[in-house]
Amino acid sequence: MLEKREVRFVPGVSRDDMWAKAWDWWTRQGFALTKSGPYRCHGASFYARIGLRREFDLIIDEANGGCTVDLTFRAVLTEEGLIAGAVTAVVLWPIAVLGGAVSYSEYETDARNLLLAFWLFVAANPGAPSASQTPSMPPPCKGCGSALLPDWKVCPYCGRAKDA
Repeated sequence: MLEKREVRFVPGVSRDDMWAKAWDWWTRQGFALTKSGPYRCHGASFYARIGLRREFDLIIDEANGGCTVDLTFRAVLTEEGLIAGAVTAVVLWPIAVLGGAVSYSEYETDARNLLLAFWLFVAANPGAPSASQTPSMPPPCKGCGSALLPDWKVCPYCGRAKDA
């Protein structure tokens, strides 16, 4: 349904350090991770509000003076989302069309923000331990630890208010 792929070079960090940092970050975002090869992983998380499963594949390779991070992020419509969409479409066609557009737009924004938060985390002070905070890194949610971007008022993962 939706797929985004980005490959970036991260200077001054080893593949082992990047692996630990990335694994920790995606776990804190609520993704179930599985190792799919050396320095490769797959993650999945259900996005209940709009019936999508978020998935990503991550590959980290050594490069001269740092490492490259290859991230593919995609949305997969779940059976629950498909059924709910079909029922709504039959019963309330105009609302279903509007609801589908809003849901896709919401997911697109969430995916973009999640990728941005990951890249900011990766780029911020690459040699430091993954739990450290820097001014360029989004603050974590006080409820679940997920990164919260500036335009979010409520954590989309646990529902806690940003300032609570």
